[in-house]
Amino acid sequence: MPAREAVRERAAEPTRRARRGRLLPMLAGSAVAAVVIEWIGMVFWWPDEGAAHSARMLAIETGYLNRDFVEAAFVARPAETMGRARDWVWRWTMEWTGAAAALGWLGERSGLGEFARAALTTLELFAVRLTVLAFSLPVFGVFVLCGLATGLSMRDIRRWSAGREFGGVHHAVRRLPGRVLALGCFAYLSLPFAIHPTAVVLPSAALLGAVCALAAGTFKKYLT
Repeated sequence: MPAREAVRERAAEPTRRARRGRLLPMLAGSAVAAVVIEWIGMVFWWPDEGAAHSARMLAIETGYLNRDFVEAAFVARPAETMGRARDWVWRWTMEWTGAAAALGWLGERSGLGEFARAALTTLELFAVRLTVLAFSLPVFGVFVLCGLATGLSMRDIRRWSAGREFGGVHHAVRRLPGRVLALGCFAYLSLPFAIHPTAVVLPSAALLGAVCALAAGTFKKYLT
């Protein structure tokens, strides 16, 4: 038995590394997409606003945190805690990597100061949204648990009523939960306009729960 467990651990380790390896490129791609979309908007969609557009988005979404996140079950002061987490994300992603200094240097020497300021503000907004997603993980967890409970109940009802089972459906949808979560996070992190976190988190969590319910409801093997 210990040998079998060791084999399982060794087999699961590449999967864990692969998941971690997919997370960082997704976050980096979201940050790059947010900056590129903001730059394209400065050229075509809001040329009169310039870098003020990203500054306005940052002010609006920071206001959402200070106004609406006033209490939570797992932290005493969520707005203050989110502010510290946002600063930590900013230091890790921009200051310690030198990206903020590089953008400032590029703006001073290339005449693209407006674009550099917009990029810095957009990346700060990215840090705010990433912090919101981190604090929203319990919401996704609740919807996943509800979806699994609903799906397993549907599965038991189908099995006891001699309903038909199609393994192909389960194999088709079992990979969707991770993709739904990644797509929702990517879209929220790169949106070029201010939006309340609830308008993104709740629909994404509900869709994730529905997919989990479908995956659990079409599971064919016996649970022992």
